[in-house]
Amino acid sequence: VVEGRPYHGYRGTAGEIGHVVVDPQGPICRCGNRGCLETLASGPALLRLVEASRDEELTVKRMIELARDGDAGCKRAIADAGQVVGGVVAGLVNLFSPEMVVIGGDLGEAGDLLLDSLRDAVRRDALPVATSELKIVAGELGERANLLGALALVLMQSEHEVAARVAGSAAA
Repeated sequence: VVEGRPYHGYRGTAGEIGHVVVDPQGPICRCGNRGCLETLASGPALLRLVEASRDEELTVKRMIELARDGDAGCKRAIADAGQVVGGVVAGLVNLFSPEMVVIGGDLGEAGDLLLDSLRDAVRRDALPVATSELKIVAGELGERANLLGALALVLMQSEHEVAARVAGSAAA
């Protein structure tokens, strides 16, 4: 969000941090690159890691519950993801110097299990002046975030179209 409005960039792909390459030798991503952030730190990526040492299929929600209950493997997977995401966020903090970073998605539900290691990585890798007052918080919209974001974009587009029509008829 830039100046109170969702920023989509020239081609509409702004904010796709899931496709920042963090390991050029990493797993192949659906976008065709190797080692994109989402191949290493998304819910499905963590489930693949954790399930490899278990006899059960998990959901992200269940993995988070197990981590909160003290499961060492689940806690480690989430904390490691926080470190990887934090490294990418640190670069964005250096570039944009935001007031706040909101972590959403299914892993955002992990709260401090994820955010503590993410914050540590950001503090370690970003400029101190950019992090001195930076807030890193979990999103509050949960599963509704995508829908609400889409609605916001539609409303903004409608607002721009109305303004253009008003400006056009005023010039006539």
